[in-house]
Amino acid sequence: MNTSPWKLACSLMAASLILVSLAACGGGSKDSPRTFERAAFNAANFVDPRTATNEWFPLRPGTQWVREGTTLIGNRAVPHEVVTTVTDVIRVIDGVKTVLVHDHSVGAGQVVQQSLDYFALDKDGNVWNLGASTEQYEAGRFVAVDEAWLSGVEGAKPGIQIPANPTAKTPPWLIAQPPGEDGDAAEFLRTQKKECVPFNCFENVLVIREGKRSALDNEFKYFARGVGQIRNEPRGSSRHEDIERLINVTKLSPAGLAEASAAALKIDRRAADELPELFAGVKATRTP
Repeated sequence: MNTSPWKLACSLMAASLILVSLAACGGGSKDSPRTFERAAFNAANFVDPRTATNEWFPLRPGTQWVREGTTLIGNRAVPHEVVTTVTDVIRVIDGVKTVLVHDHSVGAGQVVQQSLDYFALDKDGNVWNLGASTEQYEAGRFVAVDEAWLSGVEGAKPGIQIPANPTAKTPPWLIAQPPGEDGDAAEFLRTQKKECVPFNCFENVLVIREGKRSALDNEFKYFARGVGQIRNEPRGSSRHEDIERLINVTKLSPAGLAEASAAALKIDRRAADELPELFAGVKATRTP
């Protein structure tokens, strides 16, 4: 029988979650410090992520979102575009199949970053974050692989990116924790009756607050059921640099998907070549 990742533990012997007390975070009080739940990770509890059973973040290969807004370069806000594509490339991490999701970021007309997120899907429909790799660019040219990590390597811990059905009763959760970092966390904020972006207007939009677990004061993310992320913005005076609105979502042709997957494989293989101690020489592959 599979153990639900949201089962609460009542003793130190239970390994299903780790509670992190955060007295300084907004929303808590001195008498009731904030806590975050780390879901139990069990490789046997996962399915092929491309089955796309999470309505808030469908991982269907060929799905491509385009979001536009601004990003900060120094103290200057410049035009910013992010193209996010679910590929059909699979990498096994910590015994679990993950699908590569590719972000292509352009600022002031030049490529500033390309990144991969390695997402997995459990049997309950929760989307997990099991790793990432980021390429930094200057003047449109590649300069370095940055922020690469994989679950289970050098102490990195996975976490749930988006629960299957987050509600006001869902405890705040830990997303992921790369080696030596504080890690990210999120919480359900509200279900918004209506939210309009350039692409369309959506009803009953999920709003999540996300940021570092020591200071959950980074950004708001908005998700439309069956579509995915449609908007993100800084929370209040946060210095988070990106503001984005969905301008298009489409399903790529087989040729377009092959091109996007080839770009993702290039990033993955460069990371594996430059960081063999992290990737152990294992290559990601396109699989049926």
